[in-house]
Amino acid sequence: MTAPATPARTAAPAPSVREPLISGLIGGAIGAVMSAGINYLLVGMPDSEGLNAVNHAISGLMTGFLAGFAGLLAYQRKAAALARKASAEALPEQ
Repeated sequence: MTAPATPARTAAPAPSVREPLISGLIGGAIGAVMSAGINYLLVGMPDSEGLNAVNHAISGLMTGFLAGFAGLLAYQRKAAALARKASAEALPEQ
């Protein structure tokens, strides 16, 4: 008896995870740049403005990443629910 053939595993994450990660990184980078710019130019601290901007950039990066990731996961969940609903409506009634 032989074992059934299984597909080879890939090192890349699944597409359902890859898209939110990319979107999260883009959102995080935009949030970091905006947060750093605003805090450096508008809120600046007299003792260490650069360090304050870096701290806010890190928080902006984390916040933007989480917002983008959560938004894309919610979108995918909604799209999957709509697809299930559409396929259920397409089935003939018994």
